Amino acid sequence: MIFRIAIALVFLVSSSLTFGNTFDFSFNDSAGALKYTAAIPNHENADFEGGALADKANNNLFEAGIMLKGEPNENAAGWLALGGKALAGLIHNYQPGTTLNAESLMIGGELGYIIQANKRYSVAFYDYLGPGATTFGVANRAYQWGGHLDYDLNSGAKLYVEYRETDFRITATGQSATLDSGIYVGIKVGLK
Repeated sequence: MIFRIAIALVFLVSSSLTFGNTFDFSFNDSAGALKYTAAIPNHENADFEGGALADKANNNLFEAGIMLKGEPNENAAGWLALGGKALAGLIHNYQPGTTLNAESLMIGGELGYIIQANKRYSVAFYDYLGPGATTFGVANRAYQWGGHLDYDLNSGAKLYVEYRETDFRITATGQSATLDSGIYVGIKVGLK
């Protein structure tokens, strides 16, 4: 599964259509994720983000959305970004032998801080909520949250460690089905 995501990453990076965008590949011992970010033309403070995650239990998570950021500034001590996304999950064996579909339209944001000592480290926290009115399928609420510590390798790449969690609250049981939870290591590569 992680091998398939890595192969997809190689094909995307080698494609001339992807020139000028950012790819984010992360993994842990049970899951792998690929995320793609691109600036929206004529809107320098807005990015399109899309991604997919797969794990050993055959759960899948797909997301796409828009993130609005503050004005870019080299001397900024941090950032605030607000956005919305569509999230879809395939949950296998929540109840033995079943596959559940859950979808949500979520709102949220990210707050980050650049550690000023050498400006190569940054830390950020994000949180998204999909309330009952915008959550569909077998779920009536969705949550996604996490935090990451980044290290700038150079102007085009970052290594990071992240904890993230994605949950759908299943309507029938009132319990949360955790689709993604754990510590990941990853790399973000920007192509110019």
